[in-house]
Amino acid sequence: MAVRGPSLSRGAVAAVALAALWSFLTADTRAACEPVDEDRVPNEILLETNPGVPISTIEVRHGVRALDSIPEYNYWRVEVLGGQDVDEVVSRMKDDPDIRSAEPHRRMENPEGVQRSIPILDRQATGDTFRTQPVAGIIHTAEAHGQHTGAGVTVAVVDTAQSLHHPETAAQIPDPGLDLVSGSGTAEVAANGVDDDGDGLVDESDQHGTHIAGLVSLGAPGARIYAVRALEEDGKGSAFTVAKGVLRAIQAAVDVISLSFTAAHDSRAIERAVDDAIDSGITVVAAVGNRGLACVEFPAWVPQVVAVAAVGNDLSRASFSNYGPETDLSAPAVDVLSTYGADAYARWSGTSFAAPLVAGGAALLLEKYPGLSPAEVEQALRETTQPDNNPPDLSGLMGTGVLDLDRLARRLATDRSSLKAEQQTGGTVLRWSPVKDANVYDVARGDLANVRKVGEATELGPLACIANDAAATDTSASPDADDPAPGQVLFYVFRDDAPDAGGGSYGTDSDGHPRVPGSGDCPR
Repeated sequence: MAVRGPSLSRGAVAAVALAALWSFLTADTRAACEPVDEDRVPNEILLETNPGVPISTIEVRHGVRALDSIPEYNYWRVEVLGGQDVDEVVSRMKDDPDIRSAEPHRRMENPEGVQRSIPILDRQATGDTFRTQPVAGIIHTAEAHGQHTGAGVTVAVVDTAQSLHHPETAAQIPDPGLDLVSGSGTAEVAANGVDDDGDGLVDESDQHGTHIAGLVSLGAPGARIYAVRALEEDGKGSAFTVAKGVLRAIQAAVDVISLSFTAAHDSRAIERAVDDAIDSGITVVAAVGNRGLACVEFPAWVPQVVAVAAVGNDLSRASFSNYGPETDLSAPAVDVLSTYGADAYARWSGTSFAAPLVAGGAALLLEKYPGLSPAEVEQALRETTQPDNNPPDLSGLMGTGVLDLDRLARRLATDRSSLKAEQQTGGTVLRWSPVKDANVYDVARGDLANVRKVGEATELGPLACIANDAAATDTSASPDADDPAPGQVLFYVFRDDAPDAGGGSYGTDSDGHPRVPGSGDCPR
């Protein structure tokens, strides 16, 4: 438990109002993405029942058969029986008081599959080539990594199968991940060599997830990567499986989710999973799409998702990149070199590869400020961009500019929720970060049993010093940070001398006095 500053209730109300207005203003933009033909899973519907409603009741009432479920959401994937028309059954279900929502089961696809873009193997590339490529210089990786690397932060890559043993990323992927497509028990699955979607190309998105994982690593080489296979190697996956992938990432307590699939139609199942991720404090980053249209595709258009467009190395919009007012920022994604297979490298272009660079940037920020909310991470990403080279007619349609990891890593926030305690081998590890305009820091531990309310003030009781006046972001466990004794509940307090909203000092010592160097609970 960390003591935090006052809530921003007025800002929250304003955010809700702005979100409603933004949804209205961008409705026509979203409609421009509607395809002539949807990519559906034949004869299937996704539906959400009210809690406690037996699926057998729905099966009999509507002539369907349950195939799978996401119990946490009361979501069901059902097959339509008896030659019924899917749209007619969906329409009937929407009038059923036992059903909250119903939609045709749609497929998602990575943007490169839509664009028919394929990787080009670079047999001359090495790890050094990868880490020093032009893209790395554009987003200033070397400068940023002298400050932060994303240590202690986990990024989920929900995509195709991913190589778990490439030397560039193996240390960042400590477990086998998940295979939600075939249930093999690992995210590392070999392509089947079959044209599953009948488009004339075989496994055209093989290693797509591996390429993305490499770019997360390029942005945040110290971050942990959680590999989730939710798309087949032709680049497609069902909305139901993708929603499961996002849910499993939430359950794994990741900090960032990178999504590089798109659809012109939304999916209630995926949107709800994404909303739950954001409500859980997870930053979600998504590609805007590769069709070169003035629209942002799903799920990037979901409120609070960080929507990422693509620019070339000249910092102007890549010809394939979608754009629109919902775009938050852009990143270079033309001829990007990244990991491929067990130990190779390949070049690939697409907005899919802009998103993981931004996800890596979010990891750098969350290492420094682990308490930031998704909205605060998005704001920081937008406010630290470098200017792009787009013409005036794209003003406001490609976000605030191009990702700049150095500016992001140097950013100082007024956030005071950046104290994070994690149980690791050897004890408790605390991470905190400097607060803008603060010169004095105090990190201490107390016993919750000693907390008392005295008038309008909160008396914390005796505190044990953990660190004094340190602007570091990481400290190892000490005798003062041991696990609580049986029956004891501890809390950690992070305090500083920066002024609060009223102009006074934020945080006091145990005697109620403002924090000053060398005073109070953490003497020099």
